[in-house]
Amino acid sequence: MHPLIQTWLLQSAVIFLIVGSVGGILIGALLLFRPQQLHRISALLDRWVSTRRMDQALERSIRLDPWFYRHRKPAGILVATGSLYVLYFFGIQLDREPAIAGLVKHFGHHPLLVGGLLDTLVLSALLGALCALLAALFALFRPSLLRDFEEGANRWLSLRRTLKPLEIPHDDVARYVGRYTRQVGTFLMLGGLYTLVLLLIWLSRSG
Repeated sequence: MHPLIQTWLLQSAVIFLIVGSVGGILIGALLLFRPQQLHRISALLDRWVSTRRMDQALERSIRLDPWFYRHRKPAGILVATGSLYVLYFFGIQLDREPAIAGLVKHFGHHPLLVGGLLDTLVLSALLGALCALLAALFALFRPSLLRDFEEGANRWLSLRRTLKPLEIPHDDVARYVGRYTRQVGTFLMLGGLYTLVLLLIWLSRSG
């Protein structure tokens, strides 16, 4: 990994820890000196958000297969044309070095980072276009093979069982904090102060 990227990631992690330490100190102070205020804030923020409505929206199946097979020739030609254009543009026409230079000038990031992101984008576009081209050729010349593949791939996966644990309230931590308010507040304040002092010392020495 490039040293510039490592430095940026390290600085971001340190800033995140500093913000977390300050937040822990503030929450600990509220638990020690104004626990009623924190309980009021918790009562406003602790609103139950059910996933059932989202689950119902995701559980609806939208079938495009009949329309696609009814118009498989124009759809296949359109998809094949678009895929060939993407393959030509990203595989032949795109000049990597001028593209990186233009993106660096526009966004102001390091060329190594921009080059890595551009390579990822190009590889994803080429793989997606190649898969789309194969699907278009199957739709045009051998639609039966595409139907056989769809029968195995179009398996319905319900999210209801996956999202069911999210519908169960977990308030053990809140009840524990409410039972041991002062102890938890003291722990948060001391832990936040300790972490904040260590980070500030590290920043002063590294700077």
